[in-house]
Amino acid sequence: MAVEINTLKNRDNHMLKNSEGFTIPRDDIKGNNSSNKIKTRIVSNQVTLKGEMERHRNTRLSPEPVAFYAYMYASEPNPSLHHALIFDEVKTNVGSGYNQFSGVFTAPSPGLYVFTWTIYTGNHGQTGFFIYVNHEVLGATWGETDGVARDFDSDSGSIVVSLNANDNVYIRSAMACSTYVISDEGARTSFAGWRLN
Repeated sequence: MAVEINTLKNRDNHMLKNSEGFTIPRDDIKGNNSSNKIKTRIVSNQVTLKGEMERHRNTRLSPEPVAFYAYMYASEPNPSLHHALIFDEVKTNVGSGYNQFSGVFTAPSPGLYVFTWTIYTGNHGQTGFFIYVNHEVLGATWGETDGVARDFDSDSGSIVVSLNANDNVYIRSAMACSTYVISDEGARTSFAGWRLN
């Protein structure tokens, strides 16, 4: 036991702690440049520690971005009641939340989200669509065109909603549509969304 105590005393005699709690060998204090060496080591350790704290804070406060934009590649004739629109031409899908095969956006992380959609209605008829969050209707658009040739209608909607991770957002027809949903080079039926925070 006495040997262990003497060993610890000898070790402690060769080490000092500065005011920040960093252990400094006594050998560094000897000589003309010892003060500068100690200051340099302290500043270097503080900079490293501050950098790590800042990186951790930014990681916590800035979640990965989430955003998507997609449109229908082709027009859809007379969608039936409860028909899901598939926006199969994906231009942006940051966070990989949007599925181009099902038309469903699945929130990869919780947060406040914005969704917007535009539906183009073809000649001589009516269209109506709901936007769902899971199984709840949160918004709707309705379009109607008369018998005039080349009469088209454009209807847009948007919602802001708080989502949990894995909540689903999608668009389905609210009625049996009596005309085309138009999507071509002149007018794109589209769906987009992004997380605000």
